[in-house]
Amino acid sequence: MKIRIVAFLLASATLLFANSQFFMGMRNQRFLFAGIQYGAYGVAYEQSLFNQDPDQQHGSLGLFAEYTLPLSVTLWYAVYGGMQYDADYYDYGGEVGLVWDAFDYFGLKARYRPFYDSDLGTHYGYLVQLQTFPFKEVGFYAGLKNMPDYRDVERRVFGGMLFDVGRLEVYPEISTPVHGSFEWTRVQLNFIYHCDFH
Repeated sequence: MKIRIVAFLLASATLLFANSQFFMGMRNQRFLFAGIQYGAYGVAYEQSLFNQDPDQQHGSLGLFAEYTLPLSVTLWYAVYGGMQYDADYYDYGGEVGLVWDAFDYFGLKARYRPFYDSDLGTHYGYLVQLQTFPFKEVGFYAGLKNMPDYRDVERRVFGGMLFDVGRLEVYPEISTPVHGSFEWTRVQLNFIYHCDFH
């Protein structure tokens, strides 16, 4: 009986991974993430980098779903929760977003994220972005956001380039506060790599 159960679990895992997509990447050159997606559903883990004290590292786990709709619309939603290793603070929230590729060379992206931070309280993050792809593998984007780069909401205008080469997407970005000094301008690097198991 035990052999049948083990065989069933191994066969189920093999079928699951055979139709899954693994992804990994970096956000804002401060966070590494990795996850797996099976059909419309997936799970991902994000880990902070470069903190001097290991106790100040932050990890978060998220569940998400992604759907392709008519009129070239992709819709997703996610829930997540995380905490600093020394339990100094924790956070959790959700996100809903969509991408509309209206034409071959133009698109719109929008995200909305209500979240709670045990130190900073409840906030509502948003991002609205226009993007264009005048070349097959190179695009440009610009928009407005208060979506946290790190923890707190901060209203910023941003723009950047998108390099989409097969399974790899790299998008450097520059952003500056809507209200405030240009000395708070940030240059960030993001990338994601996809790998199919089948």
